[in-house]
Amino acid sequence: MRTLSLCQIIVLAGFMLTGCETVQYVQSEVTGTAKPEGGIVESVPRTKQFKASPKAVRQAVLRVLDEQGYIYEENPSTRTIKTEPLLLTEPSKVMFLGASYSAKLFIKLDGSAVTFRAKFNKQSNLTMGEQNIDYPEKENELRKAFFQALASELGQRG
Repeated sequence: MRTLSLCQIIVLAGFMLTGCETVQYVQSEVTGTAKPEGGIVESVPRTKQFKASPKAVRQAVLRVLDEQGYIYEENPSTRTIKTEPLLLTEPSKVMFLGASYSAKLFIKLDGSAVTFRAKFNKQSNLTMGEQNIDYPEKENELRKAFFQALASELGQRG
């Protein structure tokens, strides 16, 4: 009877452990219940008013988008900003699980009020890719972080 080395045992245990996670992932992909990591149940309102001039709010919004890594296009006539999709999934997890999520932001500036909406794109090795999906918990998380960063940028409490 052949015995396994310690290294072989560790590798085998790793495969067994990741196998359980992989089975859960495949099941969530097939049933359509897979979601991006994170998110909060707390409902964060889409629009927030800031005590600053519209010009200061606009400049702060653009700085926050830059800091968060978004590439964006601004339409001054409609006072809207649309971002390119930003990858939310860590590259190592994409290779391991086979799905990646990205977020596109849609921001409306109305004076000193900012409205924030997010839509998500999903790329998967197992199912068809999906675009402009709603994930309210993840959107609330992104909105909360964005408004907190914006308040900080404007020197206000979030």
